[in-house]
Amino acid sequence: MSDDVRLAVPADEDKIVAMISLLHDENGLFPLSPDRVRAYMQRYFRRQGALIGVVGEIGDPVGSIYLGIEQPYYSEAWYLNEAWNFVHPDHRRSDYAKKLLGWAKEKSEEMKIPLMVGIVSNHRTEAKVRLYEKQLEKAGAFFVWNRHFAGPCAWDK
Repeated sequence: MSDDVRLAVPADEDKIVAMISLLHDENGLFPLSPDRVRAYMQRYFRRQGALIGVVGEIGDPVGSIYLGIEQPYYSEAWYLNEAWNFVHPDHRRSDYAKKLLGWAKEKSEEMKIPLMVGIVSNHRTEAKVRLYEKQLEKAGAFFVWNRHFAGPCAWDK
């Protein structure tokens, strides 16, 4: 299913950061820090507990997914924590989001650890929920209080 998904390479970094800016424009709750995004991505590039899957040519990805290899605060168990699954708006009529999610599920199978995926959004939220409900077991919801303390964000649009 995820034959179109490959591991990111350093030549993809700038385009991934640009896509995260678009993602932030749609869903960002807190102010965007491109430097923080790059630092976060370094966990993958330095092989320090993360995976980044991409769709598209080297240096020109059109979709990406980030999986952190994490532990819950209350357990020694490991899981894959999806930070983003984003497809550029010009490619939204594709099945790339589903392929990226399929790739994440394959990594979960290969690593024998659970995959956790969440949606924190107020843009096309119902469509995202429908996509994930068809692919994964539902396990909760997110809520926010005092979001105005976060500063100006995409949710104010």
